[in-house]
Amino acid sequence: MFWFHGFGLDCHAYPSGKIQLIGDIFQFTVDVSEFSPEDVIITYYNNRIDVHAEKLGDNGAVTNNFSHQCKLPSNVDPTSVTMALEGRGVLTIRAHRVH
Repeated sequence: MFWFHGFGLDCHAYPSGKIQLIGDIFQFTVDVSEFSPEDVIITYYNNRIDVHAEKLGDNGAVTNNFSHQCKLPSNVDPTSVTMALEGRGVLTIRAHRVH
């Protein structure tokens, strides 16, 4: 596990997660390819993004789960947050910084 402290971020990430600051865009990507899109829940509250995924087996028991949290920098416009799930199972969350 890795802790990211940079760009005013305090984020916890697994090796498949990536945080980038590209110009004025904060970008957070995480690999959720082991889960179906309907298994992934994303919440955003008070500048914090929570990604949670849970896969159930045929018997209803949890066979795999994933949880990731990231607090966005205070200089990010919360109305600019966008999310997209790419075909390869990579979730990308972007937000614009304000000056």
